[in-house]
Order: sequence, then structure tokens, then C-alpha cells
Amino acid sequence: MDADKMRQQIVKLHLGMSGTTITELAESIGYSRPAVSNVLAGRKRSPQIEAAIAERTGFRPNDLWPAAVARMKEDQK
Repeated sequence: MDADKMRQQIVKLHLGMSGTTITELAESIGYSRPAVSNVLAGRKRSPQIEAAIAERTGFRPNDLWPAAVARMKEDQK
């Protein structure tokens, strides 16, 4: 399983355990469901959405998007 699919499954499992759907997650963080789904699937990058998803699910952005966070830190140097 690739990293994007694994991340989707981890977030969906975590949400399911709390009785929350991706639609409800999207609404709670102020973004559309397609935007959240695209970020979870790795089709789009949005540090704001990534941070909001991580915060809402109790993860750190680096836990869910390690390569993206590493690239962002490199770009800031």
C-alpha cells in the first residue's frame, strides 16, 4: 500500500472510531470535502488543510505527511 492510501486509511479509521465522516471533518475545519479528500489522497498540497486535518485527528502533520513537511523545511532554509 502506498503512503497516500495508507494516510487515507489511517485518517478514515481514526474518524470512524470517533463517529466522524470526512464530510464532517471538512465542515469542522472550514474546507470543502473535495479539498480535504484531494489533500488526503496526495493529489493536492495545502499546508493549511494538512495542519487542520492533523490537529483535528490528533496527529502531527509530520506523522501524516513526512515527505511534504521535510520538503517544506528544506525550502525554508
